[in-house]
Amino acid sequence: MQSALDQFRISISRVRDLIALHNSVKAQATGALDVSDMLRAALVLAVSALDYYVHEVVTVGMLEIHRGSRSEPASSANATQSAFSRFQVSLGGARQDRLTALDIASWLEAQIQQTQGYAFLQQSYTVSALIPAISSSILARLNNTSWLESEIRERLGYQSFQQADKIADAIRYISDKNYGMR
Repeated sequence: MQSALDQFRISISRVRDLIALHNSVKAQATGALDVSDMLRAALVLAVSALDYYVHEVVTVGMLEIHRGSRSEPASSANATQSAFSRFQVSLGGARQDRLTALDIASWLEAQIQQTQGYAFLQQSYTVSALIPAISSSILARLNNTSWLESEIRERLGYQSFQQADKIADAIRYISDKNYGMR
């Protein structure tokens, strides 16, 4: 989330620069020159920066919840599930994970061969000796959330986070704190 905050700060710095440029040009120009478009551009950039920041924070937060590195928000008093749990993704996005689960033996063999080499699979091992290789392969697969990130970005991409109530709705996907925006 730090890069989202860094990008927001860069954008707001550009907003300040546009406002300073406007003020400087306005002070030196005659009244015949309309420099109000500079202020309009600054406003558009500020709103866009906020929208981008909310999109990024929510996307990263949802991926952290999915990975287990962030706790899922509690459900509200009038819902049985949290907003995160109610977030919908297409079955097409989850299809590859399902296919992997159905043929886990082949997938594990391919993963171990890729990480340990073909010779590793030609030797006999006890189950306890294989657990580290199996564990690292499964952990790598669980941490590969590119399909989920694409789904979240696609779904949120149609939404605009420029109004307080819409921002509050988005934050509810990752937090159960009440920010008093409703």
